[in-house]
Parts: sequence; structure tokens; C-alpha cells
Amino acid sequence: MKRTIAAILAGAVVATGLTVAPAQAASSGSAGSVSHPDVVLYNGQHNKTAKITYSVKNPTSAQIHECFADESYPEYGEAYTGWGELDWSMDIGYYDRYGNSVGGGAFLYSGKNARSGSVTSSRWYDWEDFGRYSARAVVDRSFSVYGVDDEGYTWEHYCTLPERTYSDSFSFKRASYLSVNATPEPVRKGSSVTVKGTLRYWNPDYHYGEGALRPLTSRTVKIYFDPWGSKGPVYKGSAKTSSKGTYAKKLKQSSSGTWIVKYAGSSTLTAKQATDGVRVR
Repeated sequence: MKRTIAAILAGAVVATGLTVAPAQAASSGSAGSVSHPDVVLYNGQHNKTAKITYSVKNPTSAQIHECFADESYPEYGEAYTGWGELDWSMDIGYYDRYGNSVGGGAFLYSGKNARSGSVTSSRWYDWEDFGRYSARAVVDRSFSVYGVDDEGYTWEHYCTLPERTYSDSFSFKRASYLSVNATPEPVRKGSSVTVKGTLRYWNPDYHYGEGALRPLTSRTVKIYFDPWGSKGPVYKGSAKTSSKGTYAKKLKQSSSGTWIVKYAGSSTLTAKQATDGVRVR
């Protein structure tokens, strides 16, 4: 004979605010956590999937004992013998910076997924606005506490923990493309080289259904030089892109090494780096 007794632990919903750190620094707490990487739209690709990582924690000893010590149960003479498997679900949705829902991401439950891992999100399409979003997960957890009464019958005490909400901020970005070419090559020691190239981005809206690479104008790129065999690159200056997305800067070179150009990116564009090695003769 087996008796089943249900009890709900009292507790308010606890919600964390949106993180402002990179996507890897997801919100977390006693129930678990969720994180979502930046989603990037690349050349020739009009939708993109990404992996959501998640973890859901077991109930703590205090939560187990609180369930066992509920004011109504167990009855006199009943003894605690252990607790069962954690049963949980996590419903993930996407929200824009104004808090508006832009669709669902994934629904996870313990019957198909482990308590930690990753899952493929729903697809992002190029008609979604580029910028900051949040992946918000609502976590529900429950478990069973087992025991035996004074007559030798087993009992099961079912406990539901308070719902918790976790959020992780991430960006939906266009891919940027950066090139560099330092000339002349090779160069005389102490002479000047011209470090030049282009900075462009993938614009899916240029031709609907096709997209195109378009110039990034009035953007700053930083230029570094890394002498071969040295401890690292040295900052040499910056350049701004023209209306055609081109940049150029004349700099002196006294030893063989690699020119490095960096674009920092933005909330809607990926960071990029390009290199070109030049030998001194």
C-alpha cells in the first residue's frame, strides 16, 4: 500500500534583471542559469541558429527538509527515507530591448534533456532588428520526498519549488568584413608603408532575399605593428573609412613584422581583425 501526499512550498517568484555583461556572464542562482551567445548573420545566410546553454540545480538539503517538515505532513510516526529525481522544465523566450516578446526559443523538460547542457534555439531571420535582446528562462522545479509510516507503509511527499526567472542579454549582429594590404612589400628600412584596406558589412536588406556587402563609412580602425620575434604589437595610429569603406594611412617601418588592423564593432556589427606581414630589406 502506498499513500501519495502533495504539498506546495510557499514562496514568491524571484526574477533577476537583464545582464549588461557579455552573453557568457549569464544570470544564475539557486535554481539554475541560462546563457545565449551573440547571434551573427553572415554573408549568404538569411537565418541563424545558436546554442542556448542551461543548467538546473538539485534542491538543497534545506529545501528537502523544509518539504519534509511541512506543518501538515508527515504525520506522527512517519520517517524520512530519501528523495526522488528532480523534475524540472525551462521555458525560454526572446524579448527586445523594450520588453516586447519576439518569439519563443525552446522548451526544455527533464524527460528529454539533462539538467545541464545546450539546445538549439529557434531561427533568427534577417528581418528582425539588429541590436540587443534578452533570452528569458522561466524555471519550474519539483521533487518527491519518500518515507515510511509507523505501520510500515511507504509514503511520497511531492514538493514544488517557487518558480524562478533568469535572463541573459545578447546581440543580434551583422557580420563585418575587414581587409588590409601594406605596400610596398618588401620595404626599405626606415621607409614608409601605406596600410590600406576596406571595411564592409553584410546588409541583408540591400536586395530582399539576396543581400550584399556594403561599405561601412566614417568608422575608425586602429593600426598596430608587431615586429617579428617581439613580445607583442604596438599601437601606431588610427584611420577613418571613406564613403566607399576604404581607409589608408602612411607609417614608417624599421623592422620586419606584421601590420594589424582592428575594427571594434558595435551593438549591431561584429568586431574584426586583419593582418599583413611585411619584410624589411
